[in-house]
Amino acid sequence: MDFEKIYGNATEGIKIKFLNAIIKHNSSLKEEFVNFYQSREDNVHSLLYNDYLKVVSDVQAGYKHQFESVDLENPNWDNYHPPHSGYIEEWEAYRCASEQEFNIIFDQFCSKAVNTIIKQRPDELIAMLTGLYEATQDAEVPDEVCSFDDVNEHLLAEHKNTLDAIVEKLRLSALPENKIFTTFDLFFRYCAEEYPGNAYFTAHFEPLLIVLAEKSDKAGDLLGFLDQWNIEKSTLPELTLFLTKKAGNNTEWLRAALQFYRTSVPAAKELLQYYFETNKAAFVETAKNLFSSNNYLWAEFLQQYITPQLDKELFVTVFWTLTVTKREIEHYLKMRKYLAESDINRLLEEIKWEKVFVVKILEVEKRYNDIKALVENNNEIWHLADMISPILTVYPRFCFEHIKNKAISTLQNERGRHVYERIALWIKLTEQIPGFETEKQELVKQLYNHKPNLPALKDEMRKAGVVR
Repeated sequence: MDFEKIYGNATEGIKIKFLNAIIKHNSSLKEEFVNFYQSREDNVHSLLYNDYLKVVSDVQAGYKHQFESVDLENPNWDNYHPPHSGYIEEWEAYRCASEQEFNIIFDQFCSKAVNTIIKQRPDELIAMLTGLYEATQDAEVPDEVCSFDDVNEHLLAEHKNTLDAIVEKLRLSALPENKIFTTFDLFFRYCAEEYPGNAYFTAHFEPLLIVLAEKSDKAGDLLGFLDQWNIEKSTLPELTLFLTKKAGNNTEWLRAALQFYRTSVPAAKELLQYYFETNKAAFVETAKNLFSSNNYLWAEFLQQYITPQLDKELFVTVFWTLTVTKREIEHYLKMRKYLAESDINRLLEEIKWEKVFVVKILEVEKRYNDIKALVENNNEIWHLADMISPILTVYPRFCFEHIKNKAISTLQNERGRHVYERIALWIKLTEQIPGFETEKQELVKQLYNHKPNLPALKDEMRKAGVVR
């Protein structure tokens, strides 16, 4: 479903009818609509800078106290919920109990933040998030039992999770332009005065700033706040690219993309998409440069763009990487016809520990004798069925004897339902081997009537359909 196209073609009457239908029965939407309507008036109160500072200070002090009230040596066991029903080490229980206490604090903050969104107060929201951020870094929480590698790092990670959750809530909200302007101005002024040159602090809030920017029709003006408060645009590459593109300044967008793409994955992806549409040679050159820095990351992205016609070498490199990392035969098949036999052997050597996947490639290449050798030299039981299946009809005598001997020797050395399940699977496979009907029946009878009696083995053989 193409929402943008359908919504763009819908008449204003249809949109209003839909709005009226859903808003009448939703109290939150009603409140949000009232606040949105009222906040569009120019005289509606917005935070002044001193107000902003007070919100930051109050939230920082309040949540710093709450974080420091969590006793890691004596967590609240009354409200503790084990993460699973199995055995839990003592240190893990202490950590989980403490994490759950911290989570309650962050959940309480989230509830207050959602109310702030409903009330159309993004300026207050970002001040609250700033105060919470500072509380995570300023809190002094003794950890004598070493529940965490670093308590403050854990709290900061939870702040990031909280920020991401709030961003999704904010994405569904309607915000007036004047409130977005105030929020940008206050936040960047705070960055300039309290965190000058601190790239990490500014970047931490980038997802929130982008969502706010998405709701504005004056991207160029928002971009101006970065210049006004001397905010390095390199600390906010995604926001900068979004605003320059939305403002329609293609020259500035390209300049920014070329500046940021080596250090920002989203910027690099945007640049590649742009070059793919406008300059295929630049696309290939840029892709090769990026690929050398992180082949796993870029193989995943480039597979939807690269073709042999565009650049055969890069095409093979991308799908070689995907073949090795994903171990999916479809990736191998895409590049297969561009590989020499020596290339295939080199690939097989690179993935030799992944025996089942090696067999899949050997089956494509019809190298059945190599599969037979792998089966002969494989001592573990877990992947025998996957490895031997391709040669059941190619080497029937070998396969039947190998399965028979493997089943008997495994029963002599191992016990357990999981072992019996494997044996039953192997015996079921013999039905695909042509001939040896008498030998098959004798093998089934021998295993089913094993002495000592093995009821679980009989049960697995019945489940597999080997006996009825």
